[in-house]
Amino acid sequence: MKQIHIDYPGASLDYRGARDLAARAVHDAQIEEPVVMAWHDKKTPRMSPVIEGADINTRWHDYGQSHGGQIEIDVNGEYDFVFADFAGFDGYGPSPYISLSDGSGNNYLCQRGLLRDPHQPEKDACVALDEYTSKMT
Repeated sequence: MKQIHIDYPGASLDYRGARDLAARAVHDAQIEEPVVMAWHDKKTPRMSPVIEGADINTRWHDYGQSHGGQIEIDVNGEYDFVFADFAGFDGYGPSPYISLSDGSGNNYLCQRGLLRDPHQPEKDACVALDEYTSKMT
């Protein structure tokens, strides 16, 4: 995996700023459709994907490398990102599912093919989402 180190002196970077710098570096490295496969925030310490019981310092890297990661970017020694090129993956086509809300603000996950009206949730085509699961769709 190719490695790039970015030094950004001056203001302290947050995750978003570091990710944006890394994304620009990936673009310069000729990646057609960059996607972050894994990341590590050494300051907080956090990583993605979250893997319970995993070593926070290495598991994110192992995951990114084993899932198509091509470039690892270190930003100021504080943030690490593993990028892959999404251009090589086939698309799945349109999703058979859609998120809808009713007039009362309740959220649902619905099967498109079972809906008579694609804008209105129906009992036979939809599952009600609670406060937690509605944020995941």
